[in-house]
Amino acid sequence: MIFRVGFGLVAMVAAVRFVGMGWVEELLLAPPYHFAWVEWAVVPPAPVLYGLFALQVLGGALIVAGRRLGVVLWLVGFGWVELLDKALYLNHYVLFTLLGVVLLVVPWRRAPGWSLGLLRLLVGSVYVWAGLAKLNPDWLLRAEPLATWLGARADVPVVGGLLAWEPTAFAMSWAGAAYDLSVPFLLLFPRTRALGLVLVVGFHAVVGMLFPIGIFPVLMVLAATLLLPAGWPRRWGWLRERLPEWDGGAGSAVSPVAATAWVVVVATLLLFPGRFVLHGADVSWTERGYRFAWRVMLNEKTGLVDYRVVDRVTGQQWRVSPSEELTRVQHHQLRIQPDLIRQYARHLADKHAAEGRDVAVYADAWASLNGRRSQRLLRPDVDLTRPLDELDREGWILGREGAEGARGAEGARGAEGARGAW
Repeated sequence: MIFRVGFGLVAMVAAVRFVGMGWVEELLLAPPYHFAWVEWAVVPPAPVLYGLFALQVLGGALIVAGRRLGVVLWLVGFGWVELLDKALYLNHYVLFTLLGVVLLVVPWRRAPGWSLGLLRLLVGSVYVWAGLAKLNPDWLLRAEPLATWLGARADVPVVGGLLAWEPTAFAMSWAGAAYDLSVPFLLLFPRTRALGLVLVVGFHAVVGMLFPIGIFPVLMVLAATLLLPAGWPRRWGWLRERLPEWDGGAGSAVSPVAATAWVVVVATLLLFPGRFVLHGADVSWTERGYRFAWRVMLNEKTGLVDYRVVDRVTGQQWRVSPSEELTRVQHHQLRIQPDLIRQYARHLADKHAAEGRDVAVYADAWASLNGRRSQRLLRPDVDLTRPLDELDREGWILGREGAEGARGAEGARGAEGARGAW
């Protein structure tokens, strides 16, 4: 019950905050182009779009009141908005959505033990995969990207000098990896539970103060309560009479179909974040398999991109700077993510096709990862309008070690939350 109520409140606050900060207009209504996840996900008229945020607030309120319909309304409003633009992707919004889906399907009263187990598995897998992703040379041996981010905060009163001190970045990097890999287990076992709670609250308080990551700290502290003993709030006398007793659903039968579905869901939650290994490449560089994988705060990536459009019939060429059409946030994400570079290339081809021209589109793309020198991200001689399987066969994304040349790059990707603090 405590988690459900907290979830509903966070859902309401997140929607109100998005509207109150003016992000509906700035990020969704003003841009002429969006990196939609699916073709049918188009930005609706302003009244409908604001209605989706009102739906999120209403859904959150109904969740607080214990109405399952609220989860449905919230998922519709929140999910629709999330599909509108890949450039606004955030890991914790994915977690938020998954938690909502689980809340929709599990019983709320007399819940069987598997329902709490599924929620625990989801939260625990986030921590474990985030910790495993930090076991890389940049994080452990170079303290990057924390060294860069903390160094930029040297002007913070009182603690600025400490933040910019190199050993601080190393200490926080190693502590961050250890925290992610250990905290779910600390919370599960009675003897270490108090330490786990202190670490969760302290860690997210510090992260929330240092980096603009929106609702992430609150959401993770709330999610951590799922790893506490079932019915834990009733241990406080003043809540004992106000909350129903936890009934783990002992003796409740599970059908073979339900058991199979549960196994499939569990396997997906456990294995899907590791799909990047199938691509056999540096996921931080190519970003193939980076999303939906709980790879949090790992990259400081900068880039430059412009396009060359060539008429296949006449040979006429145009240079296109994407910053002329994209917002600052969109342009920032485009410059460091190959799939967005390709998606925008196909958008340019569609614009010319509407004018009766058949064109090929090439990108001059450079990037720098975690303070290294800039190098080519994509092959400049490959037409990005071609099918993805053809591009893969030609090696359209250059390997980080094999890329040639050097060139300065502007802008900064920043912390995972800085990909969009909204």
